[in-house]
Amino acid sequence: MLYQNEAGVILDANPAFLALVKEPKERVLNHRYTDLLPVDIRDLFDEKLREAFTGRTVRFDMYASQGKSEPRHWDVVKIPLKENGRVVGVHMVARDISEKTRTQEELFAQNQDLQQFTYIVSHNLRAPLANALGLVEILGQEAADTPEFEQARTFLQHNLHQLDLVLRDMNTILTIRDKQDLTAPEQVELPALVQQVINSLQDVLDECGGTVQVDIASGLHLPANRAYLYSIFFNLLSNAIKYRAQQRPLCVTIAATRHPAGDTTLAVADNGSGFDLEQAGTNVFKLYQRFHSQQPGRGVGLYLVKTHVESMGGRIEVASQVGEGTRFTILLPPPTT
Repeated sequence: MLYQNEAGVILDANPAFLALVKEPKERVLNHRYTDLLPVDIRDLFDEKLREAFTGRTVRFDMYASQGKSEPRHWDVVKIPLKENGRVVGVHMVARDISEKTRTQEELFAQNQDLQQFTYIVSHNLRAPLANALGLVEILGQEAADTPEFEQARTFLQHNLHQLDLVLRDMNTILTIRDKQDLTAPEQVELPALVQQVINSLQDVLDECGGTVQVDIASGLHLPANRAYLYSIFFNLLSNAIKYRAQQRPLCVTIAATRHPAGDTTLAVADNGSGFDLEQAGTNVFKLYQRFHSQQPGRGVGLYLVKTHVESMGGRIEVASQVGEGTRFTILLPPPTT
């Protein structure tokens, strides 16, 4: 808690606030509170202070550091103090709501996942199942030695195969989600793992004349889940091969950079056909989203990649341009101790 005048100068501050900003009282009093804030939100606080001096209690949320503190989510209340009907100062109380905000974000993400699974059940499962039921009825009405029977049997087999694929996809995704909080990181030798992925796809690379350039320091170890890392590189390299440009040989670059702070940047870039990022919007990493209709696929790979990355506490970004290629950038944080 602190007390400000109309100019935003701190007139008093309690011990909790001083501990938060990690400053002695003499270096806080008689200084503007906004001097302790990041530049980009100072105007917001000045605006809220002016509003409180009109006599209204003001409440708002912010995400920011204060003084030497780490950035946090805060619930801020500014309460005007009146004397003889005139506002003479404002008490400010900031409550840390980071944990609550994190929980809300997790619930939102889970809700988004539930919406995607609802789509799977209502569409990707229902369509082949409905088709299969109809074809069973047809088979019951046709003689076994007729072309109509054989055609219906072929269609039934195809729909059952599609149904099996969807069920396997769901099983894979649910298995990952169930285990993602239980997987302890291990020291993975990154160059060796990437080479294993390349070796597993070497026949396809040779067939299309593709090459992979690896820019990873020899002996670089990454504290991560080995299976997830393998899946990430395998899916990204497989996509690069599948969606390569027909007018030039495929070239893929896989790089890794370890930063002084301990985090690691991974990058997989290709000179393939690319896709329209503006048109794809927020659907790039969603289930069953595809952007190259001319190539077979189910739209599961990038969803799995993002799931793996986030389960290790990282984030993934994509840059792509039609006709030029695609680049995926992954940032993995250092392990928590």
